[in-house]
Amino acid sequence: MVMDNRAKQQLIVWWTVWAAFQTGIFVIYFFLTNNHAPLPASTSGSPFWLIGFVPLVISVLLRWLVLPLMPSAQAALTVFILGIAFAESCCFLGLFIFPPFRVELFLMSVFGILQFIPLFANRYFG
Repeated sequence: MVMDNRAKQQLIVWWTVWAAFQTGIFVIYFFLTNNHAPLPASTSGSPFWLIGFVPLVISVLLRWLVLPLMPSAQAALTVFILGIAFAESCCFLGLFIFPPFRVELFLMSVFGILQFIPLFANRYFG
């Protein structure tokens, strides 16, 4: 299967967006956290912090249920970016809203973005 130049360029956009978000989440996390300070203690045993996983669940649903149904590359790219943004928001919730659980939410954010690796995008350009 040979791709024309325009299809290759569009596929490069998908990979660039994904790589930027994937590396960006590490930069954001390590820039905004003080790695020498201990994690703040949880104030209670409340499971309220699990709300931080809601954007991840939305991201997983977008990736595995909505994205495969997209008929065109333009529609799929929109869902792709939206899903990655939801996954990334887990990290921000951990940094600013639920600091005792920032590591857990950061890791879920990394795995949430990782699921969007654009291996599936070839179907739109082949």
